[in-house]
Amino acid sequence: MRHFLQERTLGPCVRVNLRILATTDLHMNILPYDYHTDRSVDGWGLSRTADLIDAARKEASNVILLDNGDCLFGSALGEGGSSDANEGTHPMIHAMNHLNYDAMNLGNHDFDQGRDTLFRAIEPAGFPVLTANADLPDTAERAGVQPYVLLRRQVQDDCGERHELTIGVIGFLPPNSLHQAQIRTSDILEAAHRYVPQMREEGADVIVALAHSGMGDEAHSPDMENVLKPLSQVAGIDALIGGHTHQIYPASCARKGGLLNGIPTVMPGFWGSHLGVIDLAVDRSEGQWSVSHGFGNLRAVSPRRKDEVPATDALESLFADLHDRTREAMKERVGEAIQPLNNYFNLVGADSATQIVQHAMLDHARMCQEALGLEDLPILAASAAFKSGGFGGPDYYTALPAGPLTQRSLSDLYMFPNSFALMRVTGAFLRNWLERSCSIFNQVLPGQKAVQLKDDGVPGYIHECVLGLTYEVDLTQPARFSPAGEIQFRDASRVCALRHNGRPVYDDDCFLMATTDYRVLGGGNYPIPDQNDIIPVAPIEIRDLLADYVANQHRVDFDTSPLWRFQPIKDASVWFRSSPEGRYVLPDYPWLDVDVLQCRDSRGFTCYELPL
Repeated sequence: MRHFLQERTLGPCVRVNLRILATTDLHMNILPYDYHTDRSVDGWGLSRTADLIDAARKEASNVILLDNGDCLFGSALGEGGSSDANEGTHPMIHAMNHLNYDAMNLGNHDFDQGRDTLFRAIEPAGFPVLTANADLPDTAERAGVQPYVLLRRQVQDDCGERHELTIGVIGFLPPNSLHQAQIRTSDILEAAHRYVPQMREEGADVIVALAHSGMGDEAHSPDMENVLKPLSQVAGIDALIGGHTHQIYPASCARKGGLLNGIPTVMPGFWGSHLGVIDLAVDRSEGQWSVSHGFGNLRAVSPRRKDEVPATDALESLFADLHDRTREAMKERVGEAIQPLNNYFNLVGADSATQIVQHAMLDHARMCQEALGLEDLPILAASAAFKSGGFGGPDYYTALPAGPLTQRSLSDLYMFPNSFALMRVTGAFLRNWLERSCSIFNQVLPGQKAVQLKDDGVPGYIHECVLGLTYEVDLTQPARFSPAGEIQFRDASRVCALRHNGRPVYDDDCFLMATTDYRVLGGGNYPIPDQNDIIPVAPIEIRDLLADYVANQHRVDFDTSPLWRFQPIKDASVWFRSSPEGRYVLPDYPWLDVDVLQCRDSRGFTCYELPL
């Protein structure tokens, strides 16, 4: 393992300074605009990152620009663009071509609309598209996907002389994340050990790893999702770019930081919030190029003084028409909500926004049930709150007032293009499913006050509840699963008092449960049902059946009583972060006994306390 902690002392040599710029997890946020709230924003958008890219390029002679995946889908602007993939260039690929990207890695969410849609979208890319640990069909090769690329670039040394430098770029995505697209994946380190030496043999002077993966543990385990720390120890990798978890690294603004086990590393946030900048000193001695030293840092789109990032309208002009058409389409009225719909308190059982989605899924499941002749089985519906604060910040929740529901409202309620799925489940399977859901919570013992309900790095959207059941969660028990979904205490059981229509649920009871194609294929490391228990149904996206439900109901009204509660624990309480706006919807949940612990923390969240 090579460490770049200080410069080597060399004899006469040639030095080339190479700058690597990187974005990650753009999720189709080309413009600084929140289509769910219909307002401009300051903190994200590739058009804002483009200003940083332009400035960073002007500072250096030798620059490459890379993207680390999850760029194609995830905003309302992307939905319109992806549907036109057969007719023209996907908007994000168009934007990246415009900015002259040198290579792009694939992330797991780039497969959200199916592999055929993905391959059509990337075909016009004017740069290589990479993934080294996914077993892709032949159509991927025809679309230009490859494990790695060798970029042969003319570079300028410190004395102004020109040389050819071969920069190897390799891409990885999270293992076991493409069940939905029916694509097999392999372990990231296994792929790295296979391809990195091969890249060196083929002439790579410098190797940059694009890993759509978070930090993870130092010790490697097979099929790790977040693997940056062990990956940084793979011999031959000179620079590392991470992502997937929407975190930033390095956290400090120090100019010469960003070293992970001695390897220059960046994680540039999400939605274009940051630009990753890695600077490498590459020396040539005795006919060989090698990296002498380097460092990584981040440049934020929203500095303290807004005028530090000059405004540019290049991408805004390019996508002005699509932007206007997207805004107009989202104004279409679909129906009306009788009560407010919000998910500020999803983690403590109060979530009307997710419940309306579940009611729509339940309604569609009943229609399927009648057509399939399965009327003897009770129906349930499982869903999660996707907008759940976290790294998205204190405004990243769903909050719709009572009144008109538009296409914008529906996109806010359910933001991913997941499809409806129906499966036959037993009581035992349900318990295990719910154990996975409540594994995000920390353990709380009697007498413990103000225990953090879940760790900050654990996404709230892992938590699901099931409409049609009631149950309690006993936090005095250890979690059966780790937050990442690995079994850690097989016999642990937090779920208790599990009932359907007031009747206890037994292990051999049978139900039909509405969920998504993402979940039935193990998304989020949820239990995977037997193939025979997945009921064939006509394909329909959750958002489409939600629109049908709202249109048919016209005036949507339902009981927002809690589906689950925490089991009482003597002299104990938990605290959790949510939006400051949550205080104003507490009257909608009169049974919810929470107090404000801190009005606003350093990240803008309000901290709430719930007595147990």
